[in-house]
Amino acid sequence: MVQFFARLGYSIVWYLALPFALVSLYWQSRKNPAYRRRWRERFGFVTTLAQRPVVIHCASVGEFMAAKPLITAFLKSNTAVHITTNTPTGSALIQSAFPAASHSYIPLDTPSFSARFVKRINPRAIVLLETEVWPNLVSCAKRNSIPVCLLNARMSARSAAGYEKARAIFAKTWQQLSYVGAQDAKIAARFEQLGVPAAHIEVAGNLKFDVQVPSATKADVASMQKLLAERQVITAGSTHDGEEVLILDAFEKLLTCKPNALLILVPRHKERFERVANLIEQRGLHMVKRSSGRPILPQTQVLLADSMGEMLLWYGLATVAFIGGSLIERGGHNPLEAMAFGVPITSGRHVFNFEEVFQQLDQLQAVRWLNDAEGMHDTWLGLLTTPETAQRIGAQAQHLFARHRGATARMHSAVQQLI
Repeated sequence: MVQFFARLGYSIVWYLALPFALVSLYWQSRKNPAYRRRWRERFGFVTTLAQRPVVIHCASVGEFMAAKPLITAFLKSNTAVHITTNTPTGSALIQSAFPAASHSYIPLDTPSFSARFVKRINPRAIVLLETEVWPNLVSCAKRNSIPVCLLNARMSARSAAGYEKARAIFAKTWQQLSYVGAQDAKIAARFEQLGVPAAHIEVAGNLKFDVQVPSATKADVASMQKLLAERQVITAGSTHDGEEVLILDAFEKLLTCKPNALLILVPRHKERFERVANLIEQRGLHMVKRSSGRPILPQTQVLLADSMGEMLLWYGLATVAFIGGSLIERGGHNPLEAMAFGVPITSGRHVFNFEEVFQQLDQLQAVRWLNDAEGMHDTWLGLLTTPETAQRIGAQAQHLFARHRGATARMHSAVQQLI
């Protein structure tokens, strides 16, 4: 099958897949009507006021939050920036954080849409983040002598094996990348094995280690901590379907020993907020939704964080953190925001998306591993009952976080040299 698609060529495959991509966007619009707006941008009909900007593509909220210091660095160096994204949620955050910046959706990755986008924007360089490699866009940029950089690049062993099977399809794309700023040495080796020239790869670190806690967020944390009256808080961040049930099972049992505990539950995807709210209501737990604007009262047991872009706030309030996407085979999410606050981290073992960071945490005994609801309850209860242990492992995580800062400056410098 791979050989068949290789003979057809990636571009033709994308045209064959285009109807399915459009149907997917329409399907998502049933839950989020914002997907029905600005369709022309999906076909490359974009405009920009910036003269020859650097295009920075932030696929969704996570990539944008990581890229904020990098975007700021370009703007401070008087480099014009055009920011793109895939999702309406990402778009809203971009426009809120950088109202003066040029912005649009990234086009669907066909040769004609990519060519139209490049012609209209005329970028000096294109910056992609983490895993978002768009072969037709890369190829079009190469034809127009525009460097393409993959920053904060990550590649799990599983993903590398998948790309290896499709080597005939993607080999040209890897060769055309001008620079890959890999998060660690293992990831760098995987990109080289796939075909990225070794001279184009640098172990540049992880942008998320450079996350800055804004003064406004610090003020919000301090204000809410006063309102919580020293209650012990468990923040379960970036959770997925199948995890909330286990979290609620563990938390309900925890309440028998820690009746004043508060669970802050942060589902990963906006489209799942109502479904998770229903799960909480079915258990009879006292819930407040962040979107309601209602205060957290002494009887509130669960705060449903049905908002976007506030993860720093929720981890700042945490006594213990759980990193979602790790109890299921999703690969986990980054623990760095919790590390920044020195919060003790708990996680399932499916963390292949951030294996290097979790390996370092494990070596320092700065993460507690969970397998099921029972283990989750026992671990949380232990950390809440022995604060000296919680503080020790949180401090270890915070020290590790501090040692790895500086990726933003390295990657900004690399792109500036190319342009």
